[in-house]
Amino acid sequence: MFESGSSKVRIVGGSASFYEEYETTNAYVERPFGGACNTITVTNDSASDTISLSFDGANVESDLKAGESITLNTQEQSSIYVVGASGGDNVRIWSW
Repeated sequence: MFESGSSKVRIVGGSASFYEEYETTNAYVERPFGGACNTITVTNDSASDTISLSFDGANVESDLKAGESITLNTQEQSSIYVVGASGGDNVRIWSW
């Protein structure tokens, strides 16, 4: 694939802009954005708990250990599901 040269990549926002600080539980909970978003950033503020992210509440998209962050470039996601291994710690979610 690299032999064919580079291609232009553009990161764009969606129809909504969203921020939330959320306390996790030990079951997946859907966090709706209020519209379609193309970029999602999640920060795990826990000192010890691992969190998992999913787009359907069943299949894990990403695991974040304590103190980690991730930015996901998606296509028109309107929500994300969040679960904490133990629950009770905060995550911050941004999307646009």
